[in-house]
Parts: sequence; C-alpha cells; structure tokens
Amino acid sequence: MKNGKCPKCNSSNVFKQVQGAMPEQGFYVFTSALTSPSKCDSYVCVDCGYFENYITDKAKLQQVQKNWTKVA
Repeated sequence: MKNGKCPKCNSSNVFKQVQGAMPEQGFYVFTSALTSPSKCDSYVCVDCGYFENYITDKAKLQQVQKNWTKVA
C-alpha cells in the first residue's frame, strides 16, 4: 500500500491519511498492562476497500518487538 498499489486487487487507487485512524484518540497497540495511544498512518484502496494502518511511533514498535510473539 505504501507504494501506491493495493496488494489485494492491484489497483493504484490508493489514498493515504496521516494519523488517519482515530486521529483524536490515537490507535491503541497493547504491549503491556499500561499502554498509550500510537500515531499511525492509514491507507485505503477505494476500488476494493482494503485498508491498512502503519504505526509511526518508533518507541511503540520497539515495545511490540519486545512483548509480542514473532511470526515464523
């Protein structure tokens, strides 16, 4: 999505909104019992409706790496 191409339908009708998902409240990514909202950028394909969020908070991403289970 970040390259302007939808991975689901291959459309180039992809749009971005900085702090798109819940801009006032933030996007919650739980990394411990105490958590704070994270900023994220949202992308949506207007042809198929596919939607992605990307966390932009580097400290939150480090917490995820420390506390979440790595896939494969």
